[in-house]
Amino acid sequence: MLDSLRRLRFVELQLLITALLFFASGYLLTSLRFAGAEVERTTQGLLGLLWPSSLPILLFVVVSFILSWRLPRADQLLLPLVAVLSGLSLLLTARLKPQFDAFVGPDYYGNIAAKQSTFVLAGVLLLLIMALAPLDRIFIRYQRMSFMDWLKNHRWVWIILGLALVAVTLVAGEGPEGQDQRLWLDLGPFNLQPSELLKVILVIFLASYLDEHREVMNEVPFRVGRLRLPPLPYLLPMVGMWGLTMLIIIIQRDLGAALLLFSIFLAMLYVATNKGWYVLAGLGAFAAGAFVLNRAIPRVAERVELWLNPWVSANGYQPVQGQYAVSAGGVFGTGLGQGLPALVPAAHTDYAFTSIAEEMGIAGALGVLLLYLLLMYRGYHTALAIHSRFRGFEQLLAIGLTSILAVQTFIIVGGNLRVIPLTGITLPFISYGGSSVLINFLIIGLLLRISANTARQ
Repeated sequence: MLDSLRRLRFVELQLLITALLFFASGYLLTSLRFAGAEVERTTQGLLGLLWPSSLPILLFVVVSFILSWRLPRADQLLLPLVAVLSGLSLLLTARLKPQFDAFVGPDYYGNIAAKQSTFVLAGVLLLLIMALAPLDRIFIRYQRMSFMDWLKNHRWVWIILGLALVAVTLVAGEGPEGQDQRLWLDLGPFNLQPSELLKVILVIFLASYLDEHREVMNEVPFRVGRLRLPPLPYLLPMVGMWGLTMLIIIIQRDLGAALLLFSIFLAMLYVATNKGWYVLAGLGAFAAGAFVLNRAIPRVAERVELWLNPWVSANGYQPVQGQYAVSAGGVFGTGLGQGLPALVPAAHTDYAFTSIAEEMGIAGALGVLLLYLLLMYRGYHTALAIHSRFRGFEQLLAIGLTSILAVQTFIIVGGNLRVIPLTGITLPFISYGGSSVLINFLIIGLLLRISANTARQ
């Protein structure tokens, strides 16, 4: 009995209970705002509005007890941070549904609250599988290697499968109505966006390749002017694979994913080699590529024009409404359920951050950014805490996975605030979407597994 109590993750449980109270109070305020228009203000009516989103949030507590049983030494802050962000997502979609029904009709977006609840529920289950399944035991028994070694040793298989999925999307994929993009595969009840899976696959590939050739890439066999170049036979395959990935993404016109993959590539290359000129050369290549794309692809030029002056652009309605929403929120916001976030098109996807800023104000928006900073800190802390004897693939993998969340947050928040041009990327854990939610939970599951291995070391 005492041993079981010692294994309980009390810090995690306390934070999860706080997240649950935050979620319940926010949902209660939102439900009261719309209860008069939809249902009687009774306990039964409020529970009817609350129920679709309750199960995924309550499941986080169950996950905590399971982690106490199987991975008691895993990081205790990752799960509560994800629970708060996921709770905000469920609160946002439930809050937006009545306004979507009123402004664009009940069938335009469908029941986004129920769908997002299903995505989060599936994501939590995927997190459990990645964090808790006895994968090491299975792989050591049948293949004489751990799960992490299995990921590392099959890097070319993963990258080829990922690129093949994206290539299939170019031929048989679907995209937003009225656009020439092909971004996802229709699998019936679920749309798979291969670029979401590709970013994790690319991190696994880079972590494996850089770990294997780290020492060689730090050598200086020859120079070009002041530049010190590693052996080209080791550098070209990695750069070539990255270039092929970027080419397919650009053909898809999914430039947000291209920017994300490029940033992750630079971050991992710098961490593995500690060569600052790699970053400078990469930034120069990006600037040149952005200039060429701005000239060659009308969609890129349109994005830049919308960024510089959306008020005079024919397609500037969405970014202008986003700016109005942020300014309407002020410091403390209009209050949950008191604003009009649905007046911004794609308020639940591309502009989820402006929806939060309108009703929770600058204070609430800064609070959300602080949650992301804490999540990034814990991810990088997991990587740095790995013992020097074991640093290598797992450390690079943790850095790459955390960089996915960090760069993705910067890109979409910067686009919402017009710091950079807006690209079609989701806000991790908050924006509506199936593939994105599942992949984000997959990332957290892997980070929990790595943190538990680190504590064991």
